[in-house]
Amino acid sequence: MIRKAAVKCFPSVKKRLWTPGIDTFISGFGSQTAGCHNRDLKGRENRMAILKGELHRLRIFSRPFVVRRYFKENAEPKLNLGCGSKVVPGWLNVDKFAPTADAYMNACARFSFPADVFKAVYVEHLLEHIKVDKVPFLLSELYRVIQPDGILRIICPDLELHAAMYHENRSEFFKPFLKRFEEYRKTEPRKYWLVRTKGGVFNTRFVERFYHHRWMYDFETLDICLREIGFQEVVRQAHRKSLLDDMGILDSEEGKEESLYVDAVK
Repeated sequence: MIRKAAVKCFPSVKKRLWTPGIDTFISGFGSQTAGCHNRDLKGRENRMAILKGELHRLRIFSRPFVVRRYFKENAEPKLNLGCGSKVVPGWLNVDKFAPTADAYMNACARFSFPADVFKAVYVEHLLEHIKVDKVPFLLSELYRVIQPDGILRIICPDLELHAAMYHENRSEFFKPFLKRFEEYRKTEPRKYWLVRTKGGVFNTRFVERFYHHRWMYDFETLDICLREIGFQEVVRQAHRKSLLDDMGILDSEEGKEESLYVDAVK
């Protein structure tokens, strides 16, 4: 009954929540060996995480009230799109999956905001997850909701940097990634079996199977695309360096060694 009700409310999760041969919702028990039992526990945790994310979608109904209150209380509105667990006071923090966000928001759908409303929009490690055919629409929506002279900050893995480090055989750049994947191989040996070299690490930045990345960007690509959308100025920045001080300080420490930082002015 629970299964049928959940599928009726969230048909998109049916395939992800119930795998072939498993006819129970959330519970993954019933295995006869310790190894299978551990995998079932992990599967249960993964399905619970998916469920929590999907239930977060129900907050779309409270979003108009949250947004209205935010604009009433903040004279200089700022949007943190795809905030994840980074909920920043004074910003409207929205996310498709994170239950801690102020409101639910799908970055690939039309934004429920009027034009020219935000002083700043912050997008950290979201763009690389967007399907390539959805990127023009997303950038257009970002442009639409930003005020004239407002600033968009995009942070994503830096293609040019990764390519240079690979070409120059800079093993110290890839060493932290290799160490991380070595730990991953202990629990999922087949998935991470090939990730043993700098070439393997480089491939994980592109292949959707690893980080759900759809594309990898360099500054040249973002510069051309953002200007075509309408932004008048596109500036390559560094970690915690921004045209807007209270935007740069949001940059995460994690991933700074591999990231591209871009400010675009409307």
